[in-house]
Amino acid sequence: MKKFIISVLILFLILFVGTVYLNKVLLPKKIKALIVSTLAQQTGKSVTLKSLEFSFLKGLVLRELVISDNQNVILSTRQATCTIFIWPIFKKQIIIPNINLKAPYIFLERRPDNSFNLQDFFVPHQAAVKKSDFSIAVFKLIISNGNIVFQDDTLPVKLKKEVKNIQLSLQLGLPVKLKFNLSAELASGPLVFINASGEYKILSQELAASLALKNLSTSEFSAYYGNFGDLVSGVIDLQAQINLKNKMLQVNLTSRGDNLIFAKDNFKAKLNSNLQSKIEYNLETKKLEFNGTCDVWQADILGLEFLGQIKDLNGKFVFNQNSLIADNLKAEFLGVRFEIKLGIKDFSTRMLYINTDFDLSILPAIAKDKIDFSLINSASGKAALSLKIQPDHQGVWGVQGSLLLSGAGLKLDKVVSPIENISANLEFSQQGLSWLDTKFKYQGVNYKSSGTLYDFTAPKIKLKLYSDDLSLAADFDLLGKKIKIAQLKGKYLDSQFLVSGEIDQSDPAKPQVDLNGTINLELSNLNKLLEKTCPGIKGSSPLGQLDTQFSLNGSVRDFKNCYLRVKSSSSNFSLYGLKATDLSLDYLQELGIAKLPALQMAFYDGMIEGSGALSLNTTELAYRLELKASGIKLEKLILDTPSKQKNISGIFLGEVKLNGAGSDLNKIDGAGSFVVSQGRLGDLNLLQGLGKLLLTKDLGNIEFTGCTCDFLLKDKFINTDNFKLTSSIVNLAGPIKIGFDRSLEGALDVEILSELVPLGGTFKDVTTAIIGKGGKFGVIKLSGTLSEPKYAFKTAVGNIIQGLANMFLKK
Repeated sequence: MKKFIISVLILFLILFVGTVYLNKVLLPKKIKALIVSTLAQQTGKSVTLKSLEFSFLKGLVLRELVISDNQNVILSTRQATCTIFIWPIFKKQIIIPNINLKAPYIFLERRPDNSFNLQDFFVPHQAAVKKSDFSIAVFKLIISNGNIVFQDDTLPVKLKKEVKNIQLSLQLGLPVKLKFNLSAELASGPLVFINASGEYKILSQELAASLALKNLSTSEFSAYYGNFGDLVSGVIDLQAQINLKNKMLQVNLTSRGDNLIFAKDNFKAKLNSNLQSKIEYNLETKKLEFNGTCDVWQADILGLEFLGQIKDLNGKFVFNQNSLIADNLKAEFLGVRFEIKLGIKDFSTRMLYINTDFDLSILPAIAKDKIDFSLINSASGKAALSLKIQPDHQGVWGVQGSLLLSGAGLKLDKVVSPIENISANLEFSQQGLSWLDTKFKYQGVNYKSSGTLYDFTAPKIKLKLYSDDLSLAADFDLLGKKIKIAQLKGKYLDSQFLVSGEIDQSDPAKPQVDLNGTINLELSNLNKLLEKTCPGIKGSSPLGQLDTQFSLNGSVRDFKNCYLRVKSSSSNFSLYGLKATDLSLDYLQELGIAKLPALQMAFYDGMIEGSGALSLNTTELAYRLELKASGIKLEKLILDTPSKQKNISGIFLGEVKLNGAGSDLNKIDGAGSFVVSQGRLGDLNLLQGLGKLLLTKDLGNIEFTGCTCDFLLKDKFINTDNFKLTSSIVNLAGPIKIGFDRSLEGALDVEILSELVPLGGTFKDVTTAIIGKGGKFGVIKLSGTLSEPKYAFKTAVGNIIQGLANMFLKK
């Protein structure tokens, strides 16, 4: 036991003496200098070491180690500890299994030639130094609570970042390679948590590593993104496999981004996504290439001016450094859910392609919100939309595209019937739209159209419209609530029209118009134009052409108070088979009064003239009408009537003045007169058979050659007290009353003109001559209707006796 204690004391003494020798002689005088000189030789840097000592618990302890160049401290540590294998010292070798650095500071610099300053630590320098008797080998480096400042001098503006709380385990196989395992925090807000491991081959400058980053802001390294540096912002979690060989950096990257922001000019997109990508970066040429996929599960996009906000976009993107493609995206914009095909063919041109199908029910809202066009009430059907979105030279994003419609329907404001079976291909941009060979059906008629709309802010529209019966060309501007018509020109059947002017809808309750135009109307076209609103027009058999000029000004919803001036003319026309030529008509409407200042036309070698007025502001629409006729030849007129086989002739002149209100026949009253001269009137329905009532063969062949009458219109009857028919033998005169229902009532006195009575030597002839001297021979009573008149004859006995007395007294 005593010997054991003595042996222990001797061993302790030897260790104590050895430790004292190490700490007082060998370490501070030889080993410290060896470490300093070796590090200086290895790195080519300035190295200082405050103290070096040995501890049984810590091993070799270095204090205040500093490695620097002329400008910067590259590495410093308050304390470095390392264990040492003792026995190789006697062979002049120092083997250090591991070095522990506490709270070290490391300055990592990427120099303009793409080399790193720390590479100098591992590349032998051939500086002329005194050869040492010892060699040092270090196998492992452990850093706790370290701090690295990284500076990149290859960029136009130097990038500087700080990494804190470094925990590093570095296995050194110098001068060949090293392995590392790292955790740290990137000083930013919020903190970025870093984990990395890998191997670096020193001589060949090859790196194989894995990297994980959490809470990394995309803007931290935006200097490396080139033209995309200001495009992306947000926070991502990232995992990467990194390989560096032959100065080519390859990264297999997986990341998750929450609330990432892509912003450029007025464009802004916010998204949540998963990203997988392969990246290659050439450290010499600084050329970046990448490809990958991105699963977006929620994104919102702003700044596409024409489309508005895109909401809840989701789907899968495939991309590379040149392009981006997505075949099955889903998103909501313009208030509708879409399925979209999207593509950016070339990032350098910054052009986005979108293809989708959608329901046309959104069209009224789009037209109202985007181009302030509110005349579309509803729409139906499907559409295929193709969009190309890109910024202009001022950086404002714009839209170009096409819209393909098939089997669509449209209901326009104030248009009763919908537009159906629409098929169209519309090309559009923010500057306007155009359409070619558009087809649709309206009220059972098939149409084709083409046209262009320029400038949605102040739309200018040119269009053409065709059907079997119609051709139309329009050129007009939409100036806010105003429509300025430069020209509306067209042809319907055989009729042509031309309109220009302005429609103002500033006050929707009182839309104003100021229009001028011409209409060349083929009257036979009225049969089709008015077949629904006025079916009786067909019975009037209108023929000929009516040329009209018009001016219309005022509120169309208060049409009766509009100003309207119409001038019409026709070289020839006919109604109900009756022909007229050289028509001239003036119509003036203003302040609720419609005036017909002048009407004139040639009518069967004669003339008809007229004028009139209508009070539009009265409830009963009171009116006044005057007509005059002169020189009308009945023998020519009768040829254009169903009675053309009858032997009727004469020259007609007359006039009528009417006053009335609306269509109420009870309120018509008026007066007039007419004269027929040089006539043959016996075949008129009213006169046939009157001569036969006089019983003689000669008087039975009376030919009435003249007719005169003054009449009044009142209470749906035409009344006259002086209707008179004249002939060479007898005159008929008396009152007649004709109803608007064609009823007939009257009494005509018979007056024999004795001096002209033919004498045939018979008793009957003599008696007739004697009777004639008495004046009134009898009275013819009229009844029935104009088409089927009835007659009754009553002899005037007193007049006959007076005639006989006069004859005998004279004798």
